[in-house]
Amino acid sequence: MGYICLTVFLFCVSLLPPAYLRYYPFRSIAGLPTRRFLIGGHLIIFLLEFILLSLLFYRGMLTFDDGVFQKLYYFCYMPHFLLLIFTIRPYWFRHLFVLGLQAIYMISIHTLALEVFKLLLPQAWMFNRFHLYFVIYLTLFLLGMPLMMRILRQLFTPRQLLGKRPSFWLYLGPVPLLLCYYHGNAGYMTLDPSLLFLPSIQLYTVVTRCVLLLVGLFLVMSIRDGILQVQKMFCLKERNLQLQEQLTQLNDYAVSLRQEQKELAILRHDSRHQLRMLAELVENGHYREAEQLLLRLQEEMVKK
Repeated sequence: MGYICLTVFLFCVSLLPPAYLRYYPFRSIAGLPTRRFLIGGHLIIFLLEFILLSLLFYRGMLTFDDGVFQKLYYFCYMPHFLLLIFTIRPYWFRHLFVLGLQAIYMISIHTLALEVFKLLLPQAWMFNRFHLYFVIYLTLFLLGMPLMMRILRQLFTPRQLLGKRPSFWLYLGPVPLLLCYYHGNAGYMTLDPSLLFLPSIQLYTVVTRCVLLLVGLFLVMSIRDGILQVQKMFCLKERNLQLQEQLTQLNDYAVSLRQEQKELAILRHDSRHQLRMLAELVENGHYREAEQLLLRLQEEMVKK
C-alpha cells in the first residue's frame, strides 16, 4: 500500500507544475481572487485524484503496467486544463497554444527522464519502478521550469489579452498540439522494451525531441516577433490618426483665421467709409447727424 500511495502521489504531483506553466502566460490579467480560486481548485483536484487512483490501484482495478500512467495522464490532467480555460476566458485557442507548448516541454522532459532512468537504473526500468521515474521526471521538469517561464513570460501582454482578439489564433492555436500528436504517434512507445536500450533508438528519440523543442521555441519567437510587429503597426496607425486629427484642427483654425481676416478687412473698409461720412457731416456743420451716426456705430459695436 505504501508503494501504491507513493507512486500515485508522485504522479498527481507531476500534474501540478504543468498546470502552473499553462497559467503563467495569463498571470497578468488574473486578479487575487482568481489566483486563490485556481490554487484551491488545483489542490482539490489533486486530492480527489490521489484518493481515487490510490483506491483503484489498491483494489486491483488498475495495475502498474507499461503505459498505464500515460493513459491516466490524459484523464487526470483534463480537470486541471478545464479549470483554467473556464476561469480565465475566453481565450480558447490561446489556451490550446500554451497547452501545446507545455506538451512539447513535457514530452521532451519525459524522454530525457526515460533515458536517464534506463541509463542509471536499468533494473528498476525492467521491473516498472515508476516512483523512481517520477522522481527523475519531477527533478528535470522543475530544473527546466525557469527557462520555460522565461520563454512564456512575454508571450501575452495585458494589452494583447484585453484588446481585440486576432483571428490568426484560430488557426495557430492547435499547431503545437498537432506537432505533439505527430511525435507521440511516431511508434516509439510501441517498440519492444528490449529495443529501447539500443543506442540508435536512444539517439533517435533524443534528436527528435530536440527538434520538437526547437520547433516550439522558434514558434514562440515567431509569435512574439509577429505580435510586436503588429503592435508597432497599430501604434503607427494611432500616431497617423493623431497627426491627421491635428492637421484637421490646424486646417479648421486656418479657415477660421481667414474668415476672421476677411471680416476684419470688411470692418476696416466700413470704418473708413463711416469715418469719411462723419468728417463730411462735421465739415458741413451737420452735428446732429454726426452724433446720430456715432450712436449708431456705438450700437453696432456693442452688438458685435
